[in-house]
Amino acid sequence: MKYLMLSLICVLAVISPTAPAFEGLPRDLDAQLCYGHAMVGFDSVINSRLGVPAEDALELASKNPLAAVLHEQYSTYLLKVIWGAYLWNGNPHDYAVGVFYRCAEQQGVNTRLGLNND
Repeated sequence: MKYLMLSLICVLAVISPTAPAFEGLPRDLDAQLCYGHAMVGFDSVINSRLGVPAEDALELASKNPLAAVLHEQYSTYLLKVIWGAYLWNGNPHDYAVGVFYRCAEQQGVNTRLGLNND
C-alpha cells in the first residue's frame, strides 16, 4: 500500500505541471538565479548546524566539475555564500533572505551598468 501511494504521488506530480508548490516561483531568469543562491545559503546554514564539514558543501558552488583550471571550477559568489552561512549565527531563513536581496541588488547594478552576471 505504501508503494502504491508513493507511485500515485509521483505520477500526479509529473502530470501536473502547475503544481501548487511551484506557483510562487519567479519566471525571470535573474530572479531564479537569486532564488537558487538563497536556497544554497539556506541549506548551508542547516548543514553547518548539523556538523557537515564546509569542504563537503563546496560542490554546490561548482560551475563545471570537468574544469581543468581551479579558478574556473567554482563560482566565487557561491563560495562566499557557503562560507558566510557557516559563520552565520542567526536562523537559516534570515540568511537566505539576505542572500536573495544582495543578489537582486547586484543584478540591478549589473543591469544598469550593462555587465554580464556570474
